[in-house]
Amino acid sequence: MSTKSTQRFHEIDLLRGLACLSVLGFHYLSRSPRVGWMPEALVPAIDAVMRFGYLGVHLFFVISGFVILMSAQGATPRNFAASRVARLYPALWVAASITALTAWGLGDARFMSTWPQYLVNLSMVPQWFGVPYIDAAYWSLAVELHFYIYIWIVLRFKLLGHIETLMLGWLAISLANLIRPAWPLQFWLDAKWAPLFVAGGIFFLVRTQGGFNRRRVLTLLASLALALVYAWQDAVADLHWATLWRELDAWVVAGLITAVYAVFTLIALDRWRLPPMRWVAVAGALTYPVYILHQYFGAMVYQQLLKLSHSMPLSLLLTTLLVGTMGWQIHIRVEKTLGPRLRRWIEGPPLAAPQPTARSKA
Repeated sequence: MSTKSTQRFHEIDLLRGLACLSVLGFHYLSRSPRVGWMPEALVPAIDAVMRFGYLGVHLFFVISGFVILMSAQGATPRNFAASRVARLYPALWVAASITALTAWGLGDARFMSTWPQYLVNLSMVPQWFGVPYIDAAYWSLAVELHFYIYIWIVLRFKLLGHIETLMLGWLAISLANLIRPAWPLQFWLDAKWAPLFVAGGIFFLVRTQGGFNRRRVLTLLASLALALVYAWQDAVADLHWATLWRELDAWVVAGLITAVYAVFTLIALDRWRLPPMRWVAVAGALTYPVYILHQYFGAMVYQQLLKLSHSMPLSLLLTTLLVGTMGWQIHIRVEKTLGPRLRRWIEGPPLAAPQPTARSKA
């Protein structure tokens, strides 16, 4: 497992975009209206569909398992760390600053943060210090960062050749946590989300290194079973669903998660491949900046627009367009400029090639 993969999976970019739209739809058309952040935006017929949009995060985690294992191929620990820091942090610093400044500027107590809270959130792991997230959507970034740290440790100790065994061990930890929940396993080892990352990693190995075998099939089945049980528990326990739960919903959740596995099986078997398309590339590029900007900032913008226009559809449309436009600007002006510079700084100067030794002539 030492060959650096350079292949671009355009279908992954499309799935990224769909996952982001799913989460955005959940927040704008289901969760935020229910908790009063986006008044008048609750349409029962739309909510009946979009309240499942939070499962876009599950799709994100499977994507991450696939892509991060691909990024680790042939990478040194320093190269890997540099690529991840440069990918995540510059956009986060800008989006978190926009969210905090907007709340302070509007005096919006719902989303107000203190200076210490804001500064700690720039680390992406405020939960390590018991500090609330500046935007609730950031919880998934912390989970992602933990996964990156795990892969860095694997690279640091040259264990990438044993990654399948390590993933089985992670599933065992997830099962132990399911049987007897333990805070350290959930907080530090992301036991609840391990099945999704493992699935993505296995799908990558199937695609690039020998296809399916018995162990990989069993690993995927175990990860699917664990993912379904955890998703069921979340769906039943979620207070926002307390008066909405129907027996059919369990089958919807199970069907959507199983569909994610089915789609990735097609990708792993090279049965679904997209050609390069501009709009798909744009969707993939927009995903991260839009995701980290959309929730609290979007709710504040929506409320101001609603006061001015008295039109829910127009306010919702303009909010979405503004978030998309700002996300694109963050991608162009921050991710594509500051990101590469930060990566080069972390990686350090390239090692100079050894000079030939001069030989004396007799």
